[in-house]
Order: sequence, then structure tokens, then C-alpha cells
Amino acid sequence: MVQEKIKVFVQKTLGCGCPEEVFKYIDCRSNILLNNILLSNRINIGNKLLIFVVEASNFDSLEETLISLVDAGIKERDSGKFNRVRLVIAVDNPSVFTRHVYDIFDTLAKDERVHLHIVHKEEIVL
Repeated sequence: MVQEKIKVFVQKTLGCGCPEEVFKYIDCRSNILLNNILLSNRINIGNKLLIFVVEASNFDSLEETLISLVDAGIKERDSGKFNRVRLVIAVDNPSVFTRHVYDIFDTLAKDERVHLHIVHKEEIVL
């Protein structure tokens, strides 16, 4: 049941077009401390896609959090031989956060295999 919810979240909310066979293996871990950032979830989809989910409530530490997330995501993606990493920022009001977060994200050193998503906290039903 949880794996089906994760699959729906990844495909529908994040727009992942991963082939169906990738979803045969799903590992979701909650409350993971990563570089002093508490990940709500760390999700491994078929050892191909890595997803970090972080809840944010204000702008204050968002830039530092995003810098650390991108860095840690790239390192873990590459060392684990994942194809992509998706960073998910879950907030109460995405319309308020989206432009600010993408402005920060656009300045960071990354490649085309790092994706950012801003979602409403209610969309995280894992």
C-alpha cells in the first residue's frame, strides 16, 4: 500500500516517466539526518532515481538548505550510481515559495540530472 502511494507521488506529483520495472523496488526511509538537514523522506526508486523530501516553513534557512541538498544529492546520486536525483521542498504555500526557491536553485552548480520540485505539504502522503 505504501509503495503504491509512493509510485503515484513519483509519477503524478513529480512527473517521473520512469519505466514500470523501476518501481519493482522502492525503499522509503523517514526522518533521515543528512548534512544537518532533516529529510522527511529519502526514497530510492529501483536504484535509478533518488528522491530527497524536505519540509520547509520559512525562507530563513532555505538557501543554506538548498545548497546542502544539491551537494548531498549529487554526491549520493553519483556514488550510488543513480540516474537522477529529485529534490522536493514541501511547504504550506507553494505559490509564495516557488519563485524564491527556483531563484536560488538556478544559481547553484548542478547538472541536468538534478531536479527540483516545490509541492504542498499535503501532497506528501507517504
